[in-house]
Amino acid sequence: MAITTDDVEQALAEAPTETECSYTDRDTLLYAVAIGMGQDPLDPQELEYVNESSGSRVVPTAATVLSRGANAGGGLRQKMNYRMLLHGEQSLVVHQPLPPAADMRVKSCVTGVYDKGAGKGALVTTEMTATLMSGEPLYTLGATSFYRGDGGFGGSAEGAPQPHPLPDRAPDQTCELAQRADQALIYALCGDRNPLHRDPDIARDAGFERPILHGLCSYGIACHGVLKSVLDYDHTRIREFNVRFSAPVFPGETQIIETWQDGNVISFRVRIKERDIIAINNGKCVITQ
Repeated sequence: MAITTDDVEQALAEAPTETECSYTDRDTLLYAVAIGMGQDPLDPQELEYVNESSGSRVVPTAATVLSRGANAGGGLRQKMNYRMLLHGEQSLVVHQPLPPAADMRVKSCVTGVYDKGAGKGALVTTEMTATLMSGEPLYTLGATSFYRGDGGFGGSAEGAPQPHPLPDRAPDQTCELAQRADQALIYALCGDRNPLHRDPDIARDAGFERPILHGLCSYGIACHGVLKSVLDYDHTRIREFNVRFSAPVFPGETQIIETWQDGNVISFRVRIKERDIIAINNGKCVITQ
C-alpha cells in the first residue's frame, strides 16, 4: 500500500503522542554490554558501565533504547515498506546525565517526510523528547528513517537534514573496537526485534547476504569509542551525539572510530577494518570543556 501526500500531511499535522515509560538498571547495563563494553571484564573504567557494584555510569546513547515504545507516525509507517527500512541519521541532545533507572514522560512526533523520487526512497524524520516525572528535561532524540521502497509519492525533497562536515586533515586519534559475531542477537534484547538483523531469509529478501547489525548498535559503539579515546570514559561531558549512517555493518566486524577535536566539538566517523568502508560518517559530538 503506497503512501500519498495526504498521508504525509496528516502525519505532520498530528499532535505529539505522549507516553509514560520506565526503565531500570537492567536496561542500562544490558545496553552497555550490547554495544561491546565489558569484553575485558577486568577493565575498571568499563566495569562502571556494566557492573552496578563498580559504578553507576550510563552510556548517553542508551537513550535510543530507553523510550523505544514511544513512536510517532504509526499510521504513516503502517503504509510504508518496513522490510526496506534503513536508519539514515540519529541525533541526541543530553539535557542531564542519564540516571541508571528512571520514570519518564515521552513526547514524539513526525517532523518531516521527504520524497527522494521513484526508485530512490523516502526519508521520515521524527523527534522524541523525554522528561523525568518531575518535569526536568532528560534528553531529546532525532531520527531520520530511510524507506528505500517508498519514493515517488509526489512529495518534496527540500529541507532534508544536512550532514556535519568533517575536518580536512588526518584524524587526531583512532580507536579500534572488535565486535562479537552474535552482537545483533544481544542488541535485539534491548528492544529492537527487527528480523532484518537476525533472520537470514529476511536479510536476503532485503538484499543483504546475511543479517546486518542494527544501525543504533553501531551508533552506541561509536559513542563507546569517543568515550574511550577522547573523554577518558567521562559520560557526563557529552551534550550532543549525532551521526549519518552510510553503509551497513555485519556483526563481528571491527569498527575503527576516527576522531578530530576542535574546541568543544569532536567530529568522527567509523571505518570497518575488514572491508575498509565508512559505515558512520559526519559524526558530531558536542562536549563540555
